[in-house]
Formats: sequence, structure tokens, C-alpha cells
Amino acid sequence: MIAPGQVKNLTLYRWQPNVVSFAFVGLDFTGAAFKSQIRAFRDAEDPAMVTLENATAGTQGISVAVVTTEGVPTSTVTLQYDEATVEGIAFPNPKGTDPEYSWDLVIDPTDDLKRRWLEGPVTIRAGATQI
Repeated sequence: MIAPGQVKNLTLYRWQPNVVSFAFVGLDFTGAAFKSQIRAFRDAEDPAMVTLENATAGTQGISVAVVTTEGVPTSTVTLQYDEATVEGIAFPNPKGTDPEYSWDLVIDPTDDLKRRWLEGPVTIRAGATQI
């Protein structure tokens, strides 16, 4: 069994859209199904605070671009969170502090088993300027 990669801390910033990318060298995720959720804590009951699934690049959701160099594919998986989505995440901490939640990324490749590839804490970083 392969354990998921640990992302030390994914940070999303309030009052702006957020785009985060991860490169998977040696893997071709063309046609894969993607899903990522943010929850208050691991195994928190439904509904998730945020759910991202397959989407076209440039829109909220998860997209993939695959480039092959010298026969080795690299899949760059991009998670895009719209500004309104991040603003809608609960902010229960005292003003001026940054709440921390749990997130992961599940990938179901066309030629392999579905599994959790990445996981870790996600911090919602408070901001000052709103446009």
C-alpha cells in the first residue's frame, strides 16, 4: 500500500482566488477523476466545507496538464478555488487568527486504483484588504 504524500500546510488566502499546483513526475493522469475536499477535521461528517472535482483549467475545480519529456510524463494537477468559495469557509477563530482544517486529494487514474495521493492541514489565512 502506498501512503499519501504529506503536504505540510496548504494555505488559502481570503479575499482572492487561489490556485495551487502539484507535479507528479512519471505519471500520466490523462482522463483521471479527481476529487478534493476541505473538512473541519479528518472524517468529519458530510457535507464537506469545500469540494473540488474535475474542471476545465481556469475555472474552479481540478484540472490536469500532462507533458512528456524524453518519454517521461509529468502530470501537473491544479486546484483552483474561487474567491467566493474561500470567503464562504467558516471562520470560527477569534478575529485576526487563521483557522486550520483538513484536506486531501483523491485521484482515480484510468489505469490504476483510486487512492488518496496528498493530504494534510489547510490554513485559511485572514486578510486585511478587500476589493
